[in-house]
Amino acid sequence: MLNRVLPVDIRALAWAPAGRDFSARFSCLHRTYHYYFPASGLALGRMDRAARLFEGTHDFRNLCKMDVANRVTNFRRTVLRARVEALPEAGPEPSGNRPAAYRMCRFEVRGLAFLYHQVRCMAAVLLLIGQGLEEPEVIDQLLDVDRNPRKPQYSMAVDYPLVLYNCAYENLEWVVDPDAQSFTVNQLHSMWTQHAIKTQILYSMLQGMGQAPSEEERGSGTDPLRGQAPSQDEASRLADRLMEGVRPRRYKRLLERELCEGLESRIRHYAKRGRIELPAAMRADGQEGGRPKEEEEEEDDAAPTLPHPPR
Repeated sequence: MLNRVLPVDIRALAWAPAGRDFSARFSCLHRTYHYYFPASGLALGRMDRAARLFEGTHDFRNLCKMDVANRVTNFRRTVLRARVEALPEAGPEPSGNRPAAYRMCRFEVRGLAFLYHQVRCMAAVLLLIGQGLEEPEVIDQLLDVDRNPRKPQYSMAVDYPLVLYNCAYENLEWVVDPDAQSFTVNQLHSMWTQHAIKTQILYSMLQGMGQAPSEEERGSGTDPLRGQAPSQDEASRLADRLMEGVRPRRYKRLLERELCEGLESRIRHYAKRGRIELPAAMRADGQEGGRPKEEEEEEDDAAPTLPHPPR
């Protein structure tokens, strides 16, 4: 009954009894995020090698939005797994028929907890690495907050490819309703059919514009648009569509850019306004503190996945 009154992209697949002290957010053992993107000529091997540098416990202040106003002053987080991989084709064309630029890939990251916009910032840097604009080693440099304590100014990746794929909990007995499963599968099939058809229509339009392989040759006279198609393959720049803002004509490397305001400066600003408590180390330097408040953790924004209940 619940699923029939929820929006089409929200479904309850299972439930579990829990104690009064249970919190869906703070009782979570670890979370897994997926970020999807087209291959688009990206160097996936470089991206995967760079993604693995995220693993371990690091200070991610240069790879998130520093939300000090909401009492977040500790940016050390633990990433358990980070990988970049190409996905098997699930589209309307048989595997191998669709050009490599349009094949879908995935950045998968699993961690104990995440900061605000952390995954989108991580994805943005990986996309720059995949385009050859940055070296994989820039990840180590961004994580070295002793040498680079201030975040370079860069745009994060857009939000719609980001999915909160799974949350793990301890000692929960999940009860699955077969009717809810069947109802959700039917709706997913319907949604997939609609989007797959729209995808094929758009791909056919690109073929007509000469931007995707087609049986018709450019300039054959059968379609006047093909003769006027740009000579540059637009598919090689699909990754640009996943970055917020406009890409500058001349690229400047991350560590050569203007820097954002430092963490200590932000802490002092909000402590003076009484929003947060000044850390003891900074009070020892003669700074005044504010009202003490419990630090809370900000999660990255993402759409929840549908097919799998949390385990």
